[in-house]
Amino acid sequence: MSLAKFWVRTTLLFFTVPFFYILIFVLPYHNHLVFNLCTVAATIAGALEVENLFRKKGIPISRFIFSFLSGTLLLATYLEIAGIIERSWYTAWFIIVVSLVLLRAAWIRNRSDIQSLLQLVSSSLFILIYPALFTSFIVKLSSLEYPSIALLFFFSLVFGNDIMAYLAGKFLGKKSRLKLLISPNKTGIGFIAGFICSIAVAVLFKFLFPHILTFSTFTAGLFGAVMGAAVILGDLVESALKRSAHIKDSSSIIPGRGGMLDSLDSMIISAPIFYFVLNFIFRVN
Repeated sequence: MSLAKFWVRTTLLFFTVPFFYILIFVLPYHNHLVFNLCTVAATIAGALEVENLFRKKGIPISRFIFSFLSGTLLLATYLEIAGIIERSWYTAWFIIVVSLVLLRAAWIRNRSDIQSLLQLVSSSLFILIYPALFTSFIVKLSSLEYPSIALLFFFSLVFGNDIMAYLAGKFLGKKSRLKLLISPNKTGIGFIAGFICSIAVAVLFKFLFPHILTFSTFTAGLFGAVMGAAVILGDLVESALKRSAHIKDSSSIIPGRGGMLDSLDSMIISAPIFYFVLNFIFRVN
C-alpha cells in the first residue's frame, strides 16, 4: 500500500473517531435512533456492493429490490428493541421478506430465464441476509443495559484489531505474508498484532468498567481472543467473496478503505458473538 493511501486512511480515522463519539454519546436518544439509521444506510450500501459481486460473476440478480429490503430487517430490529412492535412481528416480517425472494420466481416470463432461476433465487437470498442479518445485531446492542458503553466496547474491539493489524502488517510484516489464496497480502504479523490488540482492549475495558463487565480478567482476555478471531474470520470471508469476483475492493466510496462492505466485513461474525456474550453477562448480574 502506498504512503499516500496510508495518510488518507489516517485522515479518515481522524474524522471517524469524533463522528462515532457524537453518534454514541452525544445522540443516544430514542435507543440511539440516529446511530441505528446510519447502520441501516451502511447495510444497504453494503448489500448493493454484494450485488456488484454477483454482477461481476455474471450471476443473475434482482437489482436493488432485495438490497433495500435488507435494510428493513434492521428497521424491524430497531422497532422491536424500541418496544414499538413485538418480537413475533419481526419474525413475521423476516418470513415475509424471504417469501418475496421465493415468490420472485413466479414472475419469470421468458423461457430462457428458467435456466438461471436457481441462481437468481440464491443470489437474492444472499443479498438479503449478507450483511443485514449480521449487522442487525449491532442495532440490538442499543437494547442492552449500558448501550453506549456496549457500542464503544464493540467498535474498540473491531477497529482496534483492524488498525493494529494494518499498521503491523505495513511496517513490520512485509516478510511475513501468508500468501493466502483468498488474500495474498495478509501478513502473519498483522494477524497476531490484531489478535493481541483485541485481547488488550477487552482487558482494558474490564478495568475501566468493572461494575459493568463483571467477569474475571481471564474471561475478559478469553472474550477478547474470541472476538479477535471472529474479526479476522469476517475479514477473510469478504476477501474470499471479492477474490471470487476478481475485484480488490467492494467499491470506492470510502477513501483509503474501499467500499462499505470492506468496513463492515470485520463485524459480520463478531457482532452476533459480542451481542450474545454481553447480553448473557447483563442478564446474570
